[in-house]
Amino acid sequence: MIDTIFGAINMHSHPTVLRLLRLLHVVIIFLITITVVYFTIIYIYPFVIAFLLAILLIKPIHFIEKTLPVSRGVACFFIIVGIFILITLFIACSTMESIQAFKYLSKHIPVHINTLAQFVQLQLENHIIPFYNRLMNQFDALEQSQQQAITQQLQQSMQQLTETSASFIETMFTSFIKALQAIPAFFSICMFILLGTFFICKEWYKLKEWYQLYLPSFLKNIIPSIGLATKHAFLGYFKAQLLLTFISTSIIYLGFVIIRVDFAFTLALLIGLVDFIPYVGTGLFFIPWIGYLFLTGDYSLTIPLAILYGVVIIQRQITEPKLMATHIGVNPLLILMITFISYRFFGMIGILIAPLLTISLQILHQSGLTTCVWKYIKDGSL
Repeated sequence: MIDTIFGAINMHSHPTVLRLLRLLHVVIIFLITITVVYFTIIYIYPFVIAFLLAILLIKPIHFIEKTLPVSRGVACFFIIVGIFILITLFIACSTMESIQAFKYLSKHIPVHINTLAQFVQLQLENHIIPFYNRLMNQFDALEQSQQQAITQQLQQSMQQLTETSASFIETMFTSFIKALQAIPAFFSICMFILLGTFFICKEWYKLKEWYQLYLPSFLKNIIPSIGLATKHAFLGYFKAQLLLTFISTSIIYLGFVIIRVDFAFTLALLIGLVDFIPYVGTGLFFIPWIGYLFLTGDYSLTIPLAILYGVVIIQRQITEPKLMATHIGVNPLLILMITFISYRFFGMIGILIAPLLTISLQILHQSGLTTCVWKYIKDGSL
């Protein structure tokens, strides 16, 4: 319908007008695509995940199907069950290690809590209580009206604090209940993902035939390019994050060895694992640790840990843009600009989605889609 209208207009329009109309055409298609993708992710995201998993599993399934005298359905079943078993073993091993870690912490944390409690008690006796006594003496010296005003203000502040605390506790319990209620839904979604992956892998050839039969020729040419660009971009991002984590973990391990921290290798691996998770960072461990040591007066370890944390942060800020540019192929200045613009539009969430936006733009560029769109707007040809 739209193409027919544009074809009728093309016969009697100025080239500039035609370009503007083709630009409008592209904008409309872009908005429709974004809307479709948005609602697809919201309502049928388990099957999107299943499709992505099927893409990853299709080669191993082909190998099983050719190597063993089994049907395609059996090969799909073997691969999916094997992956499920591996994930289950990983979760079991992680749970056992977590139990051992909690046993270790249960023996040592009470000692640190007792030390912190003694420190707080000492601060109360030496500073807080004398300050309170001086404050009360000054309060008694005030006039009756001033005392009433201060008392009334304190009561209002305490009431607000009580209401805020009650609201926070209520929100926390509500979130906890919602999390418990979401567990059955989570397992249901996982079941849909597994079944969807199985049937997509099993019917892969039929889906490929449908793709060849019904998809427009323009999309047939551009989709493989988008797939290759996507694979290259995400693998590059993963390699860059892995290398950054390796560098940070090595620095942390060497720092722990130098300052003689117990269980240096295990702690460095644990912090490195957390550092691999985007935007969680090493601060999840270092900041509480440094704060506790500072409060307890252990400055001999506080200062070296703070210096080590600063070195890790600085090296990551320096090396991350360079590694991203090398492995993804994006200029560091462009990454910085996209991050800033995303932050201005979306706030802190924008910082989280900035890498995804950067990768998406790089995929569009490397796949040649932007060149095709520009050629269509300029000349009217694909």
